[in-house]
Amino acid sequence: MVMRALLKQRHYKAPRPAWERGISVNLSKLHNNNPLAVMPAKAGIQLFAALFGVIKPWIPAFAGMTRFCKLPLNTSEHFSLPFKGRAGVGMGSNSMAYLLLLLSLWLPPLSAAQLTAALDKKISPMGEPLHLRITSAATLSELDLAPLKNNFEVFSQEASNSSRNGRAQSTLDVTLYPLRSGQLTLPSLTLGNAHTRALSVEIPPAQVSLRTLLTPSVPMEREPALLLLEIRDDGSLNWSMPTQLDAPHIALRPLPEQQREEQHDGATSIVHEYRWRVLPLKSESLSINFGMLDANKFGQRLRFPLSAVSFRVQAAPAYLPLYLPIGKPTLRTDTLPKRIFAGQPVAWTMDIQAPGLSAEGALKLLQYDTPRGLRFYPPSVTPITRDGNDALRLTLTFVAERDAQLFPALSLAYYDPQKQRIEALNIPAARIQVRDPLREKIILALFLIAGNLLLAWIGYKARPWLRRWQVKRAWLARIQAAQDAASLYRALTQQSPWQALTLQHWPDTLRIDPALRAQLEQACFAPHAGDISFADLKRAWWRACGQLPLIEFARSARNQ
Repeated sequence: MVMRALLKQRHYKAPRPAWERGISVNLSKLHNNNPLAVMPAKAGIQLFAALFGVIKPWIPAFAGMTRFCKLPLNTSEHFSLPFKGRAGVGMGSNSMAYLLLLLSLWLPPLSAAQLTAALDKKISPMGEPLHLRITSAATLSELDLAPLKNNFEVFSQEASNSSRNGRAQSTLDVTLYPLRSGQLTLPSLTLGNAHTRALSVEIPPAQVSLRTLLTPSVPMEREPALLLLEIRDDGSLNWSMPTQLDAPHIALRPLPEQQREEQHDGATSIVHEYRWRVLPLKSESLSINFGMLDANKFGQRLRFPLSAVSFRVQAAPAYLPLYLPIGKPTLRTDTLPKRIFAGQPVAWTMDIQAPGLSAEGALKLLQYDTPRGLRFYPPSVTPITRDGNDALRLTLTFVAERDAQLFPALSLAYYDPQKQRIEALNIPAARIQVRDPLREKIILALFLIAGNLLLAWIGYKARPWLRRWQVKRAWLARIQAAQDAASLYRALTQQSPWQALTLQHWPDTLRIDPALRAQLEQACFAPHAGDISFADLKRAWWRACGQLPLIEFARSARNQ
C-alpha cells in the first residue's frame, strides 16, 4: 500500500498553498528510495488537500469504524490538521488513518502506467522513414496503431521489454513512411485509460516526379491497353519495379524496363519507364493500385506513395464471341522458302500477338483457301514469348505438287473498338516456285551424258591437231638447238617433218622467202662470202617456220 509506505518514511513537509488553512505532513523515507514513487505520492497528497474541504463533513461518520480497521501506525509519525471537525469533533490518529486509507485507495490510478510517444525528427523529406518510439509500463501488444494509417504507412514494428529502477518498461519502435507531403499530424494513441499526446511532423516534397498513363484511356472489355509508369529523378536513386499491384478484374503482364537520360535547363535527369500490358476483364470502373514504390539511396530504403490509376471500361458488344480479340492483333510471318520441292512437306509459321486470344480461338479465326497443287495438314498453335510479350505461334504445314504456283492469302478477324465493327488482318497471296527433284535429276543426268559425249567428240576431233602441234613444237626445238649453219641445215631438211634431202625438196605448199634459203646455203657452202651472222639467220628461220600452219604437218603427224 502506498500510504502505508508513506507513513513509514522520514519526516517530509509539503508546501502550503495560499488557499489551505494549514497542513503539516511528516513522512519517513520512501521505500527503496524510488524517486518515481515520490511524484504520484506528492501529487496525490496535494490533490487530497484540495479535496479535503469537500469530504471533511463526512469524516466523523467513519470514526465508528475504527474497531474494524486498526492500522499499525507509529504515533511518533503523525499527520496533523490544525482545525476541528463538525460539532467540535477533533480529528485523532484513528480518523486520520481512515482518511489515509481512502487516499491509498485513490492513489493507484495516479501511479498507473503512463503512455508516451516520441519521433526521431521533426522534418523528414518525402520517402524517408520516420521512427516512432512508444513507451509504457504496461504491455503494448494491444496498442491500436490504426489512427496512424491515415497519413502514414506502418512499415514495421519492433517490441522490446526492459527494467529500470526495478520497474518493468515496454517499448514499441514503429517505422513509418509518409503518404503525403506537408504538415502531418500523428494522432493520439490510446491504451486503456492512458493516451499519448498528438505529434506533428513536416514532410517536404521529394525531388522525384511520378507519372502514370493508360493508353487508351477508356478501353473496352478484353481490349489490350498499355500502362506506363514514368519516374524522373537526379540519378541517385535505384528503383525496384513494382510487383505487388492490386488490380481486381484485370490481367497484367509486365514488359521490359526502359531507361534514358534527359537534359532540361542544364540539369540532367534519369527517366525510368515501367510498362504493363493491361487486359480489363469486366466492364465497370476499375483501378490499379501500385501501393508504395521502393527505392534505394546510398543504402537507405525509401518508399514513395503513388496514387491508384482509375479508369472506366466500356462493355463489349454482346454478340461478339469470347474468342474474338478486341483490338488489332500484331502478326509476324516467316518468309516462304525459296526452294519448295514437290512432294516434300514445308512448314510455314506466323506469330500472333493478341492478348486474350486462345489457341482454339486462333484456329477458329484463321481463314484461307486451298489453291490448286497444294495440300495442307491441320494447323497447330503453340504459346510462346516474343520480345517479352505473350504470343501464339501458328504453324501451317503443306505439300506442294509440281503444278502449284500460289500460296493462299490468309485472314484473321478481330473487333475494332474505334470503328465499332469486325475487321480482318489480311496477308496477301504469294507466288511460289515448286521444283521436282526426280525430274531435275533426270534432266541433270541427260545433260551430263550429252556433255560427256560432246567432250569425247571434241577430243576425237582435236587429237590430230594436237599431234600436229606436238610435231611442229619438236621441230622448232631442233631448230633452236642448232649450233652452226650445217646443223641448222640438217634440222631444216633431214630432221624436218618432211625429211627432205635439200631445201629444194620441201613441199611446194611451204612458202619460205627465197632470200632466206640463199643465205642459209651460202652460210653452209661459202661461209666467208656473206656478212649475216649465224644467230640472226637462225632466228629468222625459227620465226619463219613458226608461222607455218598446222595443216602442213598433217602427213608427218599421221606417220607418227
